[in-house]
Amino acid sequence: MTKVASFGTWNSSLTAQLATSEYVSFSELFVEGSDLYFLELRPHEGGRTTLNVRTHEGSIYEVTPAPFNVRTKVHEYGGSSYTVANDLVYFVNAEDQDIYCIVNRSKNLSHQITKSGNTERFANLIHDQLRNRLISVRETHSAEHVLNDLVQVDLTNGKCRVLHKRHDFYGQPKLSPCGNRIAFLAWDLPNMPWDSSLLYVADFDANGNIRDTSVVAGGTEESVFQPEWVDSQQLIFVSDRNGFWNLYQFDGNKTSAIVEDQAEYGFPLWVLDMRSYVTWGSNQVIAVRKSIEDTSLVAIDCRTGKVDPIDRDYCSYSSLTRYRGGLVYIGGSTSCLPSIVSIAELSLENNEAERIVEPGKRPLTSGCISEAEPISYRNEHDQVVYAYFYAPTNHEYTAPEGDRPPLLVLSHGGPTSFSNASFRFHVQYFTSRGWAVLDVNYGGSTGFGREYRNRLLNNWGIVDVEDCEAGVRHLAEMGRIDLNRVAIRGGSAGGYTTLRALTTSSMFKAGSSLYGVADVRALAQDTHKFESRYLDSLIPEDEMDARSPINHIEKFSVPVIFYQGMEDRVVPPNQTESMYEALSRKGITTAMFLFEGEGHGFRAAEHVGTVLETEFIFFSKVFGIERENADLSYFNSARLVNASWG
Repeated sequence: MTKVASFGTWNSSLTAQLATSEYVSFSELFVEGSDLYFLELRPHEGGRTTLNVRTHEGSIYEVTPAPFNVRTKVHEYGGSSYTVANDLVYFVNAEDQDIYCIVNRSKNLSHQITKSGNTERFANLIHDQLRNRLISVRETHSAEHVLNDLVQVDLTNGKCRVLHKRHDFYGQPKLSPCGNRIAFLAWDLPNMPWDSSLLYVADFDANGNIRDTSVVAGGTEESVFQPEWVDSQQLIFVSDRNGFWNLYQFDGNKTSAIVEDQAEYGFPLWVLDMRSYVTWGSNQVIAVRKSIEDTSLVAIDCRTGKVDPIDRDYCSYSSLTRYRGGLVYIGGSTSCLPSIVSIAELSLENNEAERIVEPGKRPLTSGCISEAEPISYRNEHDQVVYAYFYAPTNHEYTAPEGDRPPLLVLSHGGPTSFSNASFRFHVQYFTSRGWAVLDVNYGGSTGFGREYRNRLLNNWGIVDVEDCEAGVRHLAEMGRIDLNRVAIRGGSAGGYTTLRALTTSSMFKAGSSLYGVADVRALAQDTHKFESRYLDSLIPEDEMDARSPINHIEKFSVPVIFYQGMEDRVVPPNQTESMYEALSRKGITTAMFLFEGEGHGFRAAEHVGTVLETEFIFFSKVFGIERENADLSYFNSARLVNASWG
């Protein structure tokens, strides 16, 4: 029998401990022979990432035991931190950022290849069998500057030699099947790779040096992504030259479109391992197609451009890789955490997808899972905005007639990132307790074409806030939320949107900033190289001070909670600390958690759980929602001021 209780007061079986201590996440699939390798992030081991392998018999074992932690910090966001060749695994260890080699199935047979003294970072490792070397993106740190280049690493002595160094950044190098050619991406400040990048193709001379370099695609107002060789001449890549990330091919002489579609076939290159398609024979590509309506897996004929759907069972597909005559990928669904999924045999008629590695048992029964509802609405400029709405869902409860749920608005990071409909713990934590959640893909988000992405140019802190406000008004007009109980939260760039919203709008009654930007000008002078000029296109220089929340403390009037990693090099801790101290002095109810050992984003179970529990308690207290068994002891480790309930 269902219980009648007000929205926001429901009890849920999804505890913070369950959400953080019993589950893992996957990334970076790689196949050698019949073995499938993948990275596994383990919050219960302090956020350590290990490399696992699934053998052809189906058994899974760990290749890199503790204390190894497989993670590159190139660009701070990393990605593409290992490769496998001839039963040898080459990987970047997080602690010293050096490359190690370990013999597969022999955990004790490992050795260190590079010895940089923590001054060099490596990513995009490629094994060049012809020359007994690795090719890698390298990032060198000194007291004066950070340099990025494309290098070879000699496997006999670990010494590096530069192959290409004329650009600020490099990514996604790919060897041709014969091993005598290479393709790679490059871009320069102030551009981000999704704004403007170049695709190079080059040959190797007898000494393995790059020669005869030519630009195949890219330039001003063109972003290129994921080059893949079909043979020694034909190259496939993604470009947004027509306004959407579509597929193109280069035959050695000219470039032509494979498909021109009002949909996206690529991703923003935040991490270097991102893959949105695989080549399939000489004339076919299997790709992720993201349209406004949905995300699907499709087969594309490179000769005709014909697009045929293969799978629509998942709302996100990543790390696509050929596997045993079929396909393997990480699939995110609305009701389960992302799993490693295999399609044994591809066909246009029948593709049976099987979850072959799962992150843990489903944490909630179907009656307690809120599935994303895609919605769209218009902002005050009559532009369409896209978002996902999650209704309060718990089969054990129903709300009194006429009651409306409190709303949590999510502003994603980037800001050139995007949200999808995949199952996420922090969404379900709120919805199973009787909250509604609105996840906004505000103007500037990727996945909707360059024009949508460009809405944020010079308008960060304005467009994103307006689109969040418009979403709240839309839901209120439909009678789906309580307009008097609306909170907003975001991490990184989303934290900036949150803080800006609290200074420019009276719609939001509480906020949560996770490693958010408070002082735009200070960030421009004190952040990592990858994003050091990102603000150039987002906020005019003469408006940086006006759009910095730290300069408008007088406009804050509602409670705010802060979370910050003390090792964060992207948004330094002083951004959070200065906001907290200023609000404290003003008398605003505020709390701050500082997590030692965490960088930009939280990995350890203890810290992720603390965020879940304390954020929910904080918002509930602000809105006067009385809850049984609210554990205020979490706040013993926080700086909490001006709170009568503290």
